[in-house]
Amino acid sequence: MMSGTSIALGYFDGVHLGHRSILKQTVDIAKGAGLQSAAFTFYFDTHRTKAPDILTLTERKRRILQQGVAQIFCPSFAEISSLSPQQFVREFLAGQCKAKAVCCGENFRFGAGGAGDVHMLQCFCDELGIQSYVLPLCRQDGLSVSATRIRSLIGAGEIQQANTLLGQPYVVDLPVQHGKQLGSSIGFPTVNQIYPDTMQQPAQGVWRTAVQIDGVWYPAATGIGSRPTVNQNAISVTCESFICNWQGYAYGTSPRVAFLEYLWPVRRYDSLQELQQCIGQAAQLSCQRFDPTILQ
Repeated sequence: MMSGTSIALGYFDGVHLGHRSILKQTVDIAKGAGLQSAAFTFYFDTHRTKAPDILTLTERKRRILQQGVAQIFCPSFAEISSLSPQQFVREFLAGQCKAKAVCCGENFRFGAGGAGDVHMLQCFCDELGIQSYVLPLCRQDGLSVSATRIRSLIGAGEIQQANTLLGQPYVVDLPVQHGKQLGSSIGFPTVNQIYPDTMQQPAQGVWRTAVQIDGVWYPAATGIGSRPTVNQNAISVTCESFICNWQGYAYGTSPRVAFLEYLWPVRRYDSLQELQQCIGQAAQLSCQRFDPTILQ
């Protein structure tokens, strides 16, 4: 039986290259010490003012587990936000998580108000006999790999660079919503998803994408745009995907949409026929350039 955990610490939004190096070292430490590998992250159970998320919690957990981590500790922010830095280490990490080793990036903060830094973490861990490992920030092209940088790239439509920093394509997995059925009326039925305002929104326009349904990836064309929500004054950002070579019923599911290439910005179409031609052109490009190997 495992005597404790080797645990990676962070919010891990994006699970980007820097996060992956932390998770890899955590797994390596666990294997060498006979521990169970784990990751600590958290979620917000109420609306908050912070940078928008890159990934949904479901996708974030999926990618963390893909790195070989055996277990995820994921309390709500409310459960841990009032803990002092010392309480976080003693009560949560040592107590609940049975941590014997911890691994984090050099900018990791913890405890109420983010009062704890890596130096405090190392001191508290030393007192409890917990090994601590602090990794320098991952850099590429002379710049740090960060969630802030990736958000900016996604918002600007520079998706190839964002995907490089993420280590795999940017994906959203949002519930399918009922739309206006406009796509069906012009011969291109679409899967309609709506971005919550807590998530980073891609540049508005037409994208080459791929959509995963029932474990299978299909080439797709996706339109990102704003419109008033039903019975509300707020503006929602919709994500409408035409999936090539697929017919089915997607309501009640949350298909994964991978963003691969930004094609065109938002424009106003003079007729439904012109809109139909645009969707058809985007779908054709998506089929021609479809490479399922990059989605594994």
